Parts: sequence; structure tokens; C-alpha cells
Amino acid sequence: MKLSVSLDDLLVRDVDAYVEAHAGLDRSKVVDEALRLWSAAQQRAAMELQFADADDVPADEHAAWRQTRREAARRRVART
Repeated sequence: MKLSVSLDDLLVRDVDAYVEAHAGLDRSKVVDEALRLWSAAQQRAAMELQFADADDVPADEHAAWRQTRREAARRRVART
């Protein structure tokens, strides 16, 4: 998909310098990777925020998840 964006001149110079130093790359690949990293950081931040109040989770729910993890691990080991 094509997308048109405006970038700060310094960022464009940094991207161009990186592309110049790394054969096989172009601006699109560098921007694509930068956006992947940004997206992953956004997802991590959202998960951290979601689980920040983990102390509010009842003890029985913690126990249920612990049991689920143990069962999943047991099944995985049994397959190998």
C-alpha cells in the first residue's frame, strides 16, 4: 500500500544515511520497520497499562490462570 507522509528534514537525512550505508534497503523498508517497532511498542504499552492493576484480580482467578498455564505446559511436554 502506498502512503504519503510529511517527515522532518532531519529524519529524512537520517533515513537516507542509513539506506546509503546498508545495501538492499530503501526508504520504504526503513520506514516500514520503524512503524513495526512503533506498533509493537504501542501494544506493549497497552498491555502494561491493562495489567497495571493486576493487584485487583481475585486470588482464585490467579490460581485458575496458574492451573491453565501448568496444563498447557504439561500438554506441550507430552507432545515432545
